[in-house]
Amino acid sequence: MTDPNPRHALYELACRYAQAVDRRDWPQLATLFTPNAQLSGPAFSFDSRDAIIAGMGALAHYELTQHHVHNQLVTLDAGEASVETYGIASHIYVRDGQKRKLDWGLRYHDRCVFDDGDDGTWRFASRTLLVDWTQDLPLEG
Repeated sequence: MTDPNPRHALYELACRYAQAVDRRDWPQLATLFTPNAQLSGPAFSFDSRDAIIAGMGALAHYELTQHHVHNQLVTLDAGEASVETYGIASHIYVRDGQKRKLDWGLRYHDRCVFDDGDDGTWRFASRTLLVDWTQDLPLEG
């Protein structure tokens, strides 16, 4: 079976990643990756789905996060896809008693594979986070 609308499904995969991370829903996040998936970014690298989920504990530093998924470019090649997704991630945290908001302008470079198993869905085989810019300001209101 092939995916009748892979571009939509790949955009939805990126949105489900954002939702799972922001909700700290690690079981849901695990379903989005292949068992041997890799996730890397500035100062981190995880080499399996289990390591990715364990590594997400670093988000405990933030009271909350909110990932916004923007434009996405997809190159399809049979059951694989190269995907670049732009977005902004906001991180709320406290430093020296002051609530702050750290924003990242980011891009994800992904290699996704179509899993033709029971659920016939796209999964991340590798995901690389690139941070293009940051802004860290006191949060008011």
